[in-house]
Amino acid sequence: MTMSIVVIGDEFFVTGYRLAGVPGFIVRDEVEARKKIEELIKEGKCKIVIISEGMAIKLRKDREEWREKVYPIFAIIPGLEGPKGERLNELYSLVSQAVGVKLKLE
Repeated sequence: MTMSIVVIGDEFFVTGYRLAGVPGFIVRDEVEARKKIEELIKEGKCKIVIISEGMAIKLRKDREEWREKVYPIFAIIPGLEGPKGERLNELYSLVSQAVGVKLKLE
């Protein structure tokens, strides 16, 4: 079975997506999340991984390494604690790299 989209996170985060029909895996911490994502990459079973912004921060270095592959694409969504601004900072950084000029956040 191929899963195009999967959610990985804590019980509350994953349950909400499961109610919407998205398969998910409950993990206790970034170590378990890293292991599950690496399994999915190895198996080639998913194209999009939804993770909370808090988990994205903890997996920043890993995501930079995984970004070298075509898939998975990471959809970073604010968790129950609300947005932390991490995704916006990443997008500014990626755009700065693409255009060759350091953009300024205001």
